[in-house]
Amino acid sequence: MGRRQPWLAVCMILGAATATGQNVELTGFIGRQMNGGLDLSTAFFQRMDVQNGTTYGLAAGYLRGDHYGVEFMWAYNKADTVARPSGGGSGVKIFTLDTNQYIGNFLAHFTRRDKSVRPFLLMGLGATNLHPARAGLNGITRLVGDLGGGVKYNFSRRLGLRLQAKWSPAYVGTAKAGYWCDPVLGGCWTVGDNHYLNEFDATVGVTIRF
Repeated sequence: MGRRQPWLAVCMILGAATATGQNVELTGFIGRQMNGGLDLSTAFFQRMDVQNGTTYGLAAGYLRGDHYGVEFMWAYNKADTVARPSGGGSGVKIFTLDTNQYIGNFLAHFTRRDKSVRPFLLMGLGATNLHPARAGLNGITRLVGDLGGGVKYNFSRRLGLRLQAKWSPAYVGTAKAGYWCDPVLGGCWTVGDNHYLNEFDATVGVTIRF
């Protein structure tokens, strides 16, 4: 997906809200993202770590009654990626990784929408695009989920502040790890080792309510 896609989704949500009279929140946010890494089994490198960096994005969603809501969230992060040599020693920067997340979230609020302070929890599912900025390497798009929470502070009926923290593990792939045998039922199976890129972020955003 290109970076124009989030704007298209936001416009569709705002248009639907105007037509149906739903209460909509549009939030622009920025913050810090802490990234994890992946273990490798190559002749040269044993691990690849994605460095921490700035994240920013947009969220647009419907408020359903006093306590529930759904939203579309796009988040972008750009960070250096460092490979750890198999024989030890200092890490080597191999590329810069561009990450775009596209996630649909379900939100549960603990107070009514007319309250100034509204703690909330969120969980969702979507896709993440990982694109290394290096010639000869192609990007991949993988399944991603998120789990988080935060608090909304409403200055007025139209303007507010959103503080949020979330964890979003992205499935990267499965490597063959060996065999598992059942001593009771008999038989052996090939088992895989699933690899996830874990991302943690804390953001602050300004919310406009329509």
